Amino acid sequence: MKALAITAALLSSLLAQAPSSPQPAAYTYQGTVQAVQPKTASFDLVIGVGFALRVVHMRTSPVTRFVRGGAKMALADLKPGDVVRVECRMTATGLVADRVEKVESSDSKQEPVQ
Repeated sequence: MKALAITAALLSSLLAQAPSSPQPAAYTYQGTVQAVQPKTASFDLVIGVGFALRVVHMRTSPVTRFVRGGAKMALADLKPGDVVRVECRMTATGLVADRVEKVESSDSKQEPVQ
C-alpha cells in the first residue's frame, strides 16, 4: 500500500512538470529590414536562403522586446537597411516576433580613418 502511495505521488509530480500543451517552435532569423509598418505593428525582413533572397513578413505584439546593444528601443526605431536578429514563433496568422535585436555592423565599431 505504501509503494502504491509513493508511485501515485511520483506520477502526479511528473504530470505537474509536463507542459500542458506543446510549445510552438521558435525560429531565429537574421536579415536586413526592408520595410516597417507602424500602423500594423509589423515589418518585412530580407533574409538569405541558400543562393536566394526571401522577404519574411513579421508581426509584433505588445510584449515584443526591441533591443540595441542592451538598450531598449521600439518598432519605430527600426529603419530600412538595419540588420536585425529576430526570435519569433509561428502562429495561425503568421510569424510573431518575440525579440528583435539590432545588430551593430563591424564597420560602425571601427575608428574613423584620418
